[in-house]
Amino acid sequence: MDSLPQEILTKIIPLLKIDQSRKPQPLFDTSLEDQQKQEQRQHQLAPCATISRTWQYAIEQYTFSRLSISSDELDLFHFAVVKSPHRHRRAALKRIDFSVRLPDYDDNACARFERWRDLQANDEAFSKAITGLFTSLTALDTNDGSRPIELHLADSYSSMDTIRRNKANLAKDREAAAIGQRNNLFELRYRDSYLELLQPKNLPLLYNVTSLTIAGDKARKLAPAVAISIIAKLPNLVDTTLSFSDMERKRPQYRIQLRSDFIRQFKCITISRHLRKFVLSLRHTAPANQNFVNADIRGGVYPGHTDDLSVVLRRFSQATLSLTHLILKGPICVGPELFRGIGGEVMPVFQQQWRNLKTFTVELSAVRPDGGWYTELDPVRNPDSDTDEDEDPDLDVDDDTRSQSPTPSYDSNDSFFASNPLPPDNYGYEDEKRHARLNGDAPSSTFRMKPTPELEDFFTAAAYAASCMTSLRRMEVALAIPRCGRTNGRRQKIGFTYMAAGVKGGLKDVESERVGGRLIWDAPQGWRMGERLQDQWQSVLGGDSIVRYTEW
Repeated sequence: MDSLPQEILTKIIPLLKIDQSRKPQPLFDTSLEDQQKQEQRQHQLAPCATISRTWQYAIEQYTFSRLSISSDELDLFHFAVVKSPHRHRRAALKRIDFSVRLPDYDDNACARFERWRDLQANDEAFSKAITGLFTSLTALDTNDGSRPIELHLADSYSSMDTIRRNKANLAKDREAAAIGQRNNLFELRYRDSYLELLQPKNLPLLYNVTSLTIAGDKARKLAPAVAISIIAKLPNLVDTTLSFSDMERKRPQYRIQLRSDFIRQFKCITISRHLRKFVLSLRHTAPANQNFVNADIRGGVYPGHTDDLSVVLRRFSQATLSLTHLILKGPICVGPELFRGIGGEVMPVFQQQWRNLKTFTVELSAVRPDGGWYTELDPVRNPDSDTDEDEDPDLDVDDDTRSQSPTPSYDSNDSFFASNPLPPDNYGYEDEKRHARLNGDAPSSTFRMKPTPELEDFFTAAAYAASCMTSLRRMEVALAIPRCGRTNGRRQKIGFTYMAAGVKGGLKDVESERVGGRLIWDAPQGWRMGERLQDQWQSVLGGDSIVRYTEW
C-alpha cells in the first residue's frame, strides 16, 4: 500500500478495522473510563504508524488531530509535537483536550475538608499548568505549518479524587465509611472549593487558538473569572463555550464574590474582534424548596440596585460587533438589565442596538438576582395537584431554609472560615440533611408556576431588545417549571420563541416563507401577554405575523 498516493491512504486509515482485543500503548495518558470513541480509535491505530514512513504520515494525520493531555505530560507533548522534527504532527493538530493534575493528598486527608493551604496549593498547581500549556502553544504560534486550534479545558483532578480512584477499592471504602470503620468525605472534601488562576497577566498571547471550551462545573469547580483571564489572551477567538457553577446558595457572600470577580474582569478586557459565538452556562438551578428565601446577589460593581452580571453581559453583547450568536443557559440568574439600560442610562448610539446578533437564547433561572422569584403560586390548579406536592406553600419559612442562616458547627464552611482549624473527622447523615436545608434542596416543595409581574417585565425588556436587533433571526427566553401535580408530572416551561420571517421551524402547519415573524409562547393555561408586553412585541412582529400559545 506504500505505492498509493498519500491522499488516498489518508482516506483509507479511518476506515480500517482494528482488532478490539489489542491494547496498544497510548501516546499520552488518557486512561479515564469516559474517553470518547475517537480517542480510543486513535490509540488502536497508533501502532500502525510503525509500518513505514508513508504509513506513519497517514496515521499521524489522524492520531495527532486531537490530543488529550494532562499537565504532567506537557514535557512529552513539547517533545513529540511542539519541537518534533516531524512537522506534519503540528500541521495535523486541530484540538487539544487539557486536564490539570492537582497535588496528591494522603489517606488521612480524605477525612478532612480542604483548608486554605490545600486551596493555595491547588491554585498554584492549576496556574502553573495553564501557564505551561500556553507557553508550549506559543511555540506553535508560527508559520511552521500549524493550523487554528480548538482548546478544551476538560477537568482538574487529584489522584485520590473519587472519579480517579479504582472502582473496586472505592466501593470498599464507601462500605467501610457507612458502617463507621473508616472516616472519609469522598467528593465532599472539595465540594466547596473553586480553583483560581493566579497572576493571569503573565500568560502569553495565543494567536492560534480560535475556539475555547471550559468545563468549569465538574467535580473540581473553577471560579468563573478563570474564563475571562484566558479569553483576554486569545485575540483571534471565534467561538467559546463556558460552563460554571453559580450554586453557592448556602454561602451568598461567597457567591457574590465569585460573580463580582467575573464581572470586574469581564468589564475591563478587550474581546476578540473575531468573536462570533459566545455560550455561557452559569448554572443556578432554583431550590427544590420553593419556600426558600434566596439572597440578594446583585453586587456593587455598577451603581444602583441593578444586577451587575446582566449589565456587563448586555454591554458586551452590544459592543462586540462581530457577535452573531449569544447563548446564556445553566439556567442563569439574570435580570431585565440584560436587555435594557440602567434607569435613565444614556448610551452612545452605536451601543443602543445589537447590530449583527442573529440568535439570542436565555435559559432563565426561576430565581431573580434580587432574591425574589419569577414565578408564584397559581390559584388555578388541577384537583389532584395537592396530593403530588410535598409541602404546603402557605407554611412559614423555617429559619433553616434561609440562605442567610448562620453556618452550623459541622458544616463544610468550617474548612474555610472557622476559628477552629480542625473540621470534623466525619460527615454523617444529619450533617448532610442540614446542608440540604441550608442550600434549599430540602424539603421539596413545588408550587410556583404562574408568571409574576417581574417575569412579564423581563419578557417586555426582551421584546424591546429584539426591536433593537437589526439582524435578529431567532430569540428564545424561557424558564423551566419542575414536575408536579399542576404539570401532570411533566417538566414544562414558561417563555417564548421568536422567529423572524423566513426562519424555518416552530409551526408545522405554516409555510414560514409566506409569513412574517412568529411568536410562540409556552405558558400555563389561561396566561396571556399583558397590554404593555403585547404592544412591545407588536412593534417587533409587524403585520402578517403569527402569535400562538402552547398551554399546559
